[in-house]
Amino acid sequence: MDKISLRQLSFFIFSISLLSLGFGNYIQAQQIKSRGKQTHSGQDTLLSTFGNPPDSAKSRVYWFWIYNRVDKAGITRDLEQFKAKGISGVNLICNGGYAGKEPLPGVAFLGEQWRGLFRHAIREAKRLHIEIGFNMAGGWTLMGPSVTKDHAMKKVVSAPLNVSGPMKFSDMLPQPQIVEGYYHDIMVQAFPMPDSSKIIAPSTIVDLTNRVNDKGRLEWEVPKGKWVILRTGYTLTGHPWSKWKAYPEGDTFKGGEGYEIDYLSKAALDDYFAHLGKFVIGEAEKAGGHIDYLWSDSWECGKLTWTQDFPHQFNRFRGYDLKLYMPALAGYAVINAGVSERFRDDFNRTIQDCIAENFYGHFAELCHERGIKVGNEAGGPNDIPPQDVLKNFGRSDILAGEFWVNGHRNAPDGYNKNRRERLNLKQTATAAHVYGKRQAEAEAFTEQEKDGTHWSLGPFDLKPYANDAFCEGINRLMLHAATCQPPSDGKPGFEYCAGQHFTPNITWWKQSSAFFSYLSRCQYMLQQGNFVGDVCFYLGERPPLLAPPKYNIPSLGTGYDCDYSNAEVLLTRMSVKDGRVVLPDGMSYKLLVLQNCVSPSPEIAKEVGSYQRLTVSPIPSEAMSLQVIKKLREMINMGATVLGPPPVMSAELKNYPACDVEVKKIASEIWGDLDGKTRTERRFGKGRVIWGKTPREVLVADGVAQDFSFNGQAENPNEFDYIHRKSGESEIYFVINRTNQHQVRDFTFRVTGKQPEIWDAVNGKTINAKAYHQSGNGTTVSLELDKFSSYFVVFRKPVAVAAKGQEDHNFPQLAEFLNLDGNWNARFDPKWGGPAHAKFPKLISWTERPEEGIKYYSGKATYSKTFDLNSEAATILKKSIKPEKLFLDLGDVKDVAEIRLNGKKLGILWCAPWRVEITNAVKQKGNVLEVDVINLWANRVVHDLSLPKEKRITKTHEVFRFDMLNVNTPLLKSGLIGPVRIFSTIH
Repeated sequence: MDKISLRQLSFFIFSISLLSLGFGNYIQAQQIKSRGKQTHSGQDTLLSTFGNPPDSAKSRVYWFWIYNRVDKAGITRDLEQFKAKGISGVNLICNGGYAGKEPLPGVAFLGEQWRGLFRHAIREAKRLHIEIGFNMAGGWTLMGPSVTKDHAMKKVVSAPLNVSGPMKFSDMLPQPQIVEGYYHDIMVQAFPMPDSSKIIAPSTIVDLTNRVNDKGRLEWEVPKGKWVILRTGYTLTGHPWSKWKAYPEGDTFKGGEGYEIDYLSKAALDDYFAHLGKFVIGEAEKAGGHIDYLWSDSWECGKLTWTQDFPHQFNRFRGYDLKLYMPALAGYAVINAGVSERFRDDFNRTIQDCIAENFYGHFAELCHERGIKVGNEAGGPNDIPPQDVLKNFGRSDILAGEFWVNGHRNAPDGYNKNRRERLNLKQTATAAHVYGKRQAEAEAFTEQEKDGTHWSLGPFDLKPYANDAFCEGINRLMLHAATCQPPSDGKPGFEYCAGQHFTPNITWWKQSSAFFSYLSRCQYMLQQGNFVGDVCFYLGERPPLLAPPKYNIPSLGTGYDCDYSNAEVLLTRMSVKDGRVVLPDGMSYKLLVLQNCVSPSPEIAKEVGSYQRLTVSPIPSEAMSLQVIKKLREMINMGATVLGPPPVMSAELKNYPACDVEVKKIASEIWGDLDGKTRTERRFGKGRVIWGKTPREVLVADGVAQDFSFNGQAENPNEFDYIHRKSGESEIYFVINRTNQHQVRDFTFRVTGKQPEIWDAVNGKTINAKAYHQSGNGTTVSLELDKFSSYFVVFRKPVAVAAKGQEDHNFPQLAEFLNLDGNWNARFDPKWGGPAHAKFPKLISWTERPEEGIKYYSGKATYSKTFDLNSEAATILKKSIKPEKLFLDLGDVKDVAEIRLNGKKLGILWCAPWRVEITNAVKQKGNVLEVDVINLWANRVVHDLSLPKEKRITKTHEVFRFDMLNVNTPLLKSGLIGPVRIFSTIH
């Protein structure tokens, strides 16, 4: 028995935050009764729905049918369990991206057995009211055996030949590159051999296309002089992922092999949709249900530069014939180097427009015609052609980026903060903001690295990555991933080759609803109203059009947030109201900044470019199309404030050189005598144009304070992050601690005249802040955040502008009351190799124990301990005025815990602080404490890999692909680590 005197309290008093379940229980009496949006009956819908979010705020999950190795029992089990634990939708992907060495047996894709299983899934989804999507391939993006070479990805190739005239040329031309025997000529041109400058006059180019036969033989009377004959054609791209192969060479199954479609061609998409899209829609209808959306997953298939009707597409989008400028693609300069560069930009813009309209736009049309939505990871994540990603997303119903958790182990700050792992999240979110989409989704927690890809990260490990994604603007997660498995395969089973594993086979599945509820509450709040950003950065028109991740923009600085815009949004969606740049869906910005590049920061530009395998310049473009500068003139005249230098030329080659003259004329009209140095600002109509000042300088001068600040922000700006949304009269801030340290800090929010409320998404509990004050343009609130924790700070109820809190703390202060050190008993499950009984003289990781059954154990163990409170403790429990509360703190847990005290269930703990209130469960003597602790599968699987197959307890891959788990993989700390203590509140 453990006893402690109340006199010892004075030696242990210290201030720590009361978070997690304990926080919620303590402040239950202070819950807000009727704030914000209410129904006619007075119900506070924002608050009540925060506690119980709707399906639209719950996470989806990628649902992999690896090798189509599934059965009805596994399908039903998965869908029922997803529904029960708080996952509202599945995105069905059939492929062979397998974690093991050899392919698994499965049913034939689209065969009769597969159809029966698919229809069963549709019926079960309908029964359970679970949303179901279908990825349009036997892989990630649109590929497969139905795709012919004519409908596959293609590129421009060329071969020059130097000849001297006069002479009669009658010979075979050099053959440009041929991939897989596929090649077609586009054109054959001749021009006088240029000097070292390689400059060609368009008037000298001779079209010889009609003089070449289908074998490539040219008949031509060569004029006097030295000539270049340039043969230009197209072939397949030859990129490794432009043609999928069956595992182990590729990530699809036998029968799923094939080419990626030509994403520039409507005809290619129509043919593919006829083969697969109509088929699965029809099968769903046969089952009496429907598919909610069709999906195109991440683009990782490389670049493409041609389609059969590209000359027509170019003329349609650019307004002139590309023929005379084609030598520029082979490195020659037509007219001059600047004109050729402008043509190449026009060429890449046409690729961007074809992808946006002929693929993403047409894909949406095909889906909408059939009453279903379309979802896309429309911005990568890597190795993409020039794309206007925002424009792609503008044609999507479900917009998705992705983030990874690679590099988690041994990361210096407790998790990998490298922005590369979340590179396209801000891009996805800003697309949602500027195109009026309510949700911005992300493929979540993807991982693929040696020594720990599978079953190696618990929910607390994943939390900081989710928090970062939310602050980037993501407000719904597509969990990556869940592999559907026949229950007969055993545990942990056979898995997809990447990601986490959110299936009923994981060790902590029974407790998983606590983690999923946290995500759902965050997503619900972050779907409310509109994002708040003070600045919109215009990306310009130079391909590629990409937005960077969230970072501390030097010209904007900390405490302000922003969005990004392409030309389409500026031209078709932006207007001006009351001096602000506004969009039709409620978004607005104080400033429009003509950034004209992905980022002027070389580091960020390089990061974005290297990730996408594109050249991205940090130098802002000096070009602007005529239609864009005309729209800017209109907006400034109406009252907009626009920052940036004037353009010096047109961004397009159409109507050159007259287009340059007109752009310069309008620029002179707008910018007048500004030089960006001595003269930096002028009025134009009702608005202003500013050149030579940073956005931060302008905001400060205009009296726009930082939206979010904290003491120490200048020295360590990345300790905390935030995102701000406004819904009606409610201001909603999400604040995260990005450190693995307990933090007490004052935060200032750009809101006055409203009561601050603190909402905890871990447990759904809320309080009115009692420690706050208002000054100037902001309200300062004291927050205590444990490592990687978060709060919503919500402002809804009006208060006087002079009002302030009447207390010093918003969280109870605690004193250590009892240390439950000494012996603990533990029960492990013998079925999984553990001892039925074990003693822990002190709490240590299971991996530090000598017994194999504990050291390598995976699953649940139950710790137990009995303890007494001494007679003086009754004083605490019986106080009628400001009664003290008692809390059990587990210290550290790997990885999830469930607590029972004297038979009373006290809840699930999965993140810091590992604390729960025990006031109503504890008694003076004979307390029986039980703590179920659940670790991860990795330790047992790693050990089993060293054993003969017949001695293994787990059932999974015998060898892991890419060595992602192996006998040398380091073991993960596991169990109840402690110290376990009881705290009491103090006043």
